Amino acid sequence: MSAPHLSRRTALVGGLGLLAGPACGQSAPLLQVIAGRKGILFGAAIEPQSVEGDADFAALIARQCAILTPENAMKWDALRPTEAAFDFDGADRVAAIARTNSVPLHGHGLLWHEAMPDWLAPALRKGRGEGLLRDHIDTVVRRYSGVVRSWDVVNEVVERNDGRPDGLRISPWLKALGPDYIDIAFAAAQTADPGALLALSDYGLEYDDEPWMVEKRGTMLALLRDLLRRNIPVQALALQGHLIGDRPPAFGSGLKDFLDAVRGLGLKILITELDVSDQNIQGSAQGRDQIVADIYARFLEAVLTSGPVEMVTTWGLSDRYTSKSTFFPRSDGDGVRPLPFDFDLRPKAAAYALARAFGSS
Repeated sequence: MSAPHLSRRTALVGGLGLLAGPACGQSAPLLQVIAGRKGILFGAAIEPQSVEGDADFAALIARQCAILTPENAMKWDALRPTEAAFDFDGADRVAAIARTNSVPLHGHGLLWHEAMPDWLAPALRKGRGEGLLRDHIDTVVRRYSGVVRSWDVVNEVVERNDGRPDGLRISPWLKALGPDYIDIAFAAAQTADPGALLALSDYGLEYDDEPWMVEKRGTMLALLRDLLRRNIPVQALALQGHLIGDRPPAFGSGLKDFLDAVRGLGLKILITELDVSDQNIQGSAQGRDQIVADIYARFLEAVLTSGPVEMVTTWGLSDRYTSKSTFFPRSDGDGVRPLPFDFDLRPKAAAYALARAFGSS
């Protein structure tokens, strides 16, 4: 397993894995150092404007993260305002933040059925899909070669509810190119940067007591086996890890067996979008934080004790900047609290739960 790339400043201050809290003087766990001792890259998804416009948040990101993910800046709708032109402004700014912090990026993502610019679906219907896909991936991956350590090459391709025998999502890409769009994407990414780790990313694989997730695990394993049998260069499964606060944390033998089966195919495991929604948890902020922390702990205990994990990234780092405020707000008007650090950048119970999970794995 590759060792994390720690910034020089972090290496100097991180000997004990602790750093004074940003707002209240309490000791905060230095997550990238604690995870790094076990060969795990810890990081978070970011928007460039949040880091550039908030020096305190930028300092927290620099202290805590050994890898960064562009939350939206590398999606098609951000990079391709028109068919004829790329706009790399946001992605370049994320890459610049990574260079400043001396850390790599996890690229997200090269192909998805959402975040598509308005011109793309009509172009796919006109039969230009393969050329567009190959050119897009080649251009983007080559531009960030040496900065992006790993890529979500294809994102969320399994949807059993769509009724196909192979379980593939009936997306604009599948309609345009058939199942071969997955092969095309991975082959193009490998050609553009043979040194990058190439992952297939999906959600809904975490809970042992959710029948549709258990069934999706079987479909995912069948897909991965088929891709590898045909020498498609998939190298990792990116398990997103969007967890739910108001349901039992059922992460047990089924999840471990699934991850064992994935590793048995010779694939690496990445956790790439980890958070815990507290949208429907009742009670005080402190009580909700304890529930969220327990879910983080139970999930990571199951995943990390099942075998090696290359990286763990949270979908944001602080409640100050979380997309759940927009997409999953609380009905009581209170702020959502899904991440390890609170709105004031102070460590929450979840930060300590992460530290303990990394320390004991």
